[in-house]
Amino acid sequence: MNKINMLVLVSAGCLTLSAVGQESSLAERWRLRFDIGGTIPENPTLSDIGGSVTGGDKMELSAGMAFDFAAGYRVTPWLLLEGELGFTYNEIKSVGNWSYPNSALSQMLMMVNAEFSYPIGRLVPFAGIGGGGVYSSVSFGNYYYYYFSDSDGWGDDFVPAAQAFAGFRYEFNRNWTAGVSYRFLATPSQNWNVEWWNGAGFNLGVDRVCIHSICFTVTGSF
Repeated sequence: MNKINMLVLVSAGCLTLSAVGQESSLAERWRLRFDIGGTIPENPTLSDIGGSVTGGDKMELSAGMAFDFAAGYRVTPWLLLEGELGFTYNEIKSVGNWSYPNSALSQMLMMVNAEFSYPIGRLVPFAGIGGGGVYSSVSFGNYYYYYFSDSDGWGDDFVPAAQAFAGFRYEFNRNWTAGVSYRFLATPSQNWNVEWWNGAGFNLGVDRVCIHSICFTVTGSF
């Protein structure tokens, strides 16, 4: 009987410690995240430029920048769900054999992500996937009139998007971390109806847009 009582007490103690440990790890369920860094785009293949394109010409993009903000909720010690609002910017070097100064591709991300993490001491490796949409725009040229500026040509589109990401963070304390993340963002074909300043216009399309980014990331939990 004494042995049974001892086993019951030990088991109850272990369950209590386990519950306390999990409660401690989930004490700060809400998390805010901010990332900023650079992008390396893949040059998309043109599908349309005022007419169908089949020669495999590319829209050549330069390296650019990215930043995003996210708010999430920790469901378990290893799973976090978050909503993300982000932005990428890349200059357009050329569209096939045609180029125009001060041209750019801008993308605004609206994503829902699932992030998985496994703390090892203060180091927290993580990886995740996300889905949502991207509002994109292309602009060609830029002119200034006193304090006002506008592009010579502009078009926009909204398409579904998916992403995958991974990295690691260093946990300074139970509330704050900082680290590095890699992200791959992909969209299907995009088409922009570009309207020119003089009333002319043309359709510009690409088969897909893929952006690699490496960012410095900071999180705060509460």
